[in-house]
Amino acid sequence: MKNTNLELLKKYDEFVWNYLNSINNTRIKNFSFVMILLTLLLFVFDYLNNSNGLWKLNHTYVLLFYSHIILFLGLSIFIGIFFINKNSSNYLFTNYTIIFSIFFIDCTAYISGYVDQMIHGQITVYFIGSFVIAMLFYFKTKYIIMIYLQSYLLFIIFLHKSQSNSEFFQGNSINSVIIIILSCFICISISKLKINDCLHKYKLEELVKTRSDALIIQQQAINHLQQFNLIGELSAGIAHEIRNPMTTIKGFLQLLGNKDNYRNDKDFFNLMIDELDRANLIITEFLSLTKDRKNNFEKKNLNDIIMKLIPLIDTSSSYDIITNLKEIPELFLDDKEICQVILNLANNGRESMPDGGCLTISTHRIDNKVILEIQDQGKGIDPEILDKIGTPFFTTKSKGTGLGLSVSSSIINRHNAKLEIKSDSNGSNFSVIFNIA
Repeated sequence: MKNTNLELLKKYDEFVWNYLNSINNTRIKNFSFVMILLTLLLFVFDYLNNSNGLWKLNHTYVLLFYSHIILFLGLSIFIGIFFINKNSSNYLFTNYTIIFSIFFIDCTAYISGYVDQMIHGQITVYFIGSFVIAMLFYFKTKYIIMIYLQSYLLFIIFLHKSQSNSEFFQGNSINSVIIIILSCFICISISKLKINDCLHKYKLEELVKTRSDALIIQQQAINHLQQFNLIGELSAGIAHEIRNPMTTIKGFLQLLGNKDNYRNDKDFFNLMIDELDRANLIITEFLSLTKDRKNNFEKKNLNDIIMKLIPLIDTSSSYDIITNLKEIPELFLDDKEICQVILNLANNGRESMPDGGCLTISTHRIDNKVILEIQDQGKGIDPEILDKIGTPFFTTKSKGTGLGLSVSSSIINRHNAKLEIKSDSNGSNFSVIFNIA
């Protein structure tokens, strides 16, 4: 249970951050385009500063120009990375937002902490950069603290080197602390709100998907029940009328087949009689589908029923029978009907292993359920026809009636149980799930 919860939390976390990283990365691209246009405008101001002779009066204006170049080149590189790796999940793209945020806020820390201190002593650029990161992007709390803390340390180092006035140094240091605390608080709050919103959205989608799948399964079960009921009503009404003439025909065929005149045609008579017997078997299985069939439910031990049937199942040396019967409580069962289900599923398993194999019959209890499993080592069932299994008259056998699993499904439904089928290239597993009364 604990491992399941951890896997679920990991799944939620992966979904949330894949979604948020996608938003972050797109915002970086758009923000970088805007900042590149702004940087081009700053180049115009750099040109005017140079034309007015400010570069010669104060060398810091040259450093300001260089910082604009670094910002322009960095933003261009990040845009290029976005388009090259936008469909990738590599380390660089996964941490794209963190790397960009460190680059951008460190640029503002350098400009405000070093360059601007030697021009007008303000920290406006660092203030704007910190709040831009807080408002635009979503991070885990540990990354938020790391991004702002390293930028603050860098800012203080540059401020210490550039600002000789102790009052300015103290004032800007205090202001920068306030900026960092507010930015962290805003960024953490916005990120947590967005994460909760994403989790709610994801859980809602999962709930809708689960409910939709349950409705589909329920509708399929209803369709099967309607088929069984329809065929049951039909079979109950006409079976008697069909069997009477068939019995008459079979009797006369047996009489004619014994006459000397038809001695040479004996094989044909036997073939006709066999086909009549086969038709009679279909009618018998037809009758098993009727919903009005009376049941004789008694408290029985499923393991005892299985052990009683083993001699009937283990009739060939070409395959092995393995029983793994755990201790289970008694169930209200119709002995004869459950025997029919077990024999039908076991026969299907044997027929799926013409070259031999192992047929495993097991029982166990899970919570308030008793599970009967019959597993073979055949070639498996084609996924395309798996949903059709149990549909009346649907069969992949050359001599099958297509009613065996339909009858079994009908019996299982009458026992308020459920049939589940799993199949792959290694074989098939039929599970009958009984409710403990």
